[in-house]
Amino acid sequence: FEYHKHPTMPSTLLFSNETPPPTDDFSTLPLSAHTIFYLVVTTPHTDTYTLHGPVTSFSHLLPFITSIVSNSPSAIDKLAELSCTTDVWGDRTPNKEFDERGFTLFVVPGQRGTYILLEILREEGKQDVFEILPGSVYTVTAHGPLSHTPNHRVHTGQAKGSKLVGSFATRGKAKEAAEKAMEEMVKGEEGVKRSDHWGRSRKGARVGGGLLMAMNSQARWEVRVGYDEEVMRRVREGAEMRGEKVAWRV
Repeated sequence: FEYHKHPTMPSTLLFSNETPPPTDDFSTLPLSAHTIFYLVVTTPHTDTYTLHGPVTSFSHLLPFITSIVSNSPSAIDKLAELSCTTDVWGDRTPNKEFDERGFTLFVVPGQRGTYILLEILREEGKQDVFEILPGSVYTVTAHGPLSHTPNHRVHTGQAKGSKLVGSFATRGKAKEAAEKAMEEMVKGEEGVKRSDHWGRSRKGARVGGGLLMAMNSQARWEVRVGYDEEVMRRVREGAEMRGEKVAWRV
């Protein structure tokens, strides 16, 4: 599952091709206990939104960042400048603050005016989630309003209309947050039809992600609950091989 601060719901559906890129924001705040990190990759010209995470350290996101930046010479230079600092003797040394905190917003320039936005998002005080990672947790994202294309098969607005709701240790908390997010998105909308789909129970336990959908004649909304059982299985097996007992909350 590749899916932060909680951004406000956008008022427009799509980035215009004429919209200039925002300004880099390399500022960060000191870290508090049990902070989890996400990387949001937004590509306006292709209307895509991808979220990587959560992870317990910014450094875990660097491989994704480096891969994306590698296609832009100016972005390579910016990342190199961020990664190192100059000491009192004029030598370049690793920037420990960058290694720990990362950045807030990094713009990757492309060709012919295109660009990719890399945003580092954080949730603080998430002890229950922090202690499960890198095992599976429930990650909730909200998407909408998404506009209909004429055939109703493609729904545009992903880049501008998506946000993270948060990550949760249990399915119950994730489901509650997902339902609240959907209620907020469709509040005041007329003629909305809704449907919810959840993973099946296995061996008496309710596990797996889900998808909440809503639609009217003008738009569509989705709340996605991501959950990767394979990650949990691998972590459990690895712990058992080391003789550790693992209790999972699902």
